[in-house]
Amino acid sequence: MEHKIEKILKDKVKAFEKCNFLIAVSGGVDSMVLANLFLKNNLNFSIAHCNFKLRSKESDIDHDFVKKWSLQHKIHCYSNEFNTVEFCKKNKMGIQEGARKLRYDWFDELLSKYDFDYLVTAHHLDDQIETYLINSSRGSGIKGLLGIVSSTKKIFRPLLDVLKIDILNYAELNSIEYREDSSNSSDDYQRNMIRNSILPRFKEFDDNVMLKFKTTINNLHSTKIFVDNIIEDTKNDLFKIDSESIKVNIEMLMQKKPLEFYVHNLFYEFGFNYKEVIKIFNSDSGKLILSTTHSMTKLKGDLIIKKND
Repeated sequence: MEHKIEKILKDKVKAFEKCNFLIAVSGGVDSMVLANLFLKNNLNFSIAHCNFKLRSKESDIDHDFVKKWSLQHKIHCYSNEFNTVEFCKKNKMGIQEGARKLRYDWFDELLSKYDFDYLVTAHHLDDQIETYLINSSRGSGIKGLLGIVSSTKKIFRPLLDVLKIDILNYAELNSIEYREDSSNSSDDYQRNMIRNSILPRFKEFDDNVMLKFKTTINNLHSTKIFVDNIIEDTKNDLFKIDSESIKVNIEMLMQKKPLEFYVHNLFYEFGFNYKEVIKIFNSDSGKLILSTTHSMTKLKGDLIIKKND
């Protein structure tokens, strides 16, 4: 009998069957199940493994485990070692942030150099819910609350609707070997604390809480589509676009309510904080604010947005 994960994967990859994939494989249960599913479905893929040198011998054993699997199944394996601690110190980043930058920068290089169509990651529904809770605690808007997207132009996440418990069940039923990351049991990181302490408490009160979180996230996706349509219509009304700039009439903009909502969603793509934009409304003509990509100048009753040289 076909396992539900197998059915989900088949449905997800239908439109991508002829693509050349690069799967990020750590050696943990999620990525090993994903790699085995791709193998079973005869998809065209290679794997990429990162050794961040954060768990001494454990990291090296993970690397050897992944290389052994790739040799057994005649799958090409790219691997890279990173001095993560030194990189994070040099760039003033936390370990998780630094490790993420290192791996995705390297994945981008592989995608470009070897003409892969998609990077595939083993993010699942539990990861999605953890991200939702983390971003909720940070006061995120709709975009942040949506968490991890199932696919982008270059990233494909076919297991995003699958619960972790189903991944573990599939691994057990199919005798899939994998490595345990000892750092996952530590609550030193916010995500681990949510995974190990907070979500289990939710589950004590409601066996279906994870699927209810999924429903909430799906509802937010629908809300995001609705909001995007409103903002697009508003841009069409307010933005006067020529070859060099965008002009926005301040008086017409100030009629939109709630003002903070409109200002944030209209101008965040240009890198402006909505509080800075609202402050410029009552400034003298000629007032200028800059983002990393654009300038905004108040000229009489208008805002003039230009791309930086």
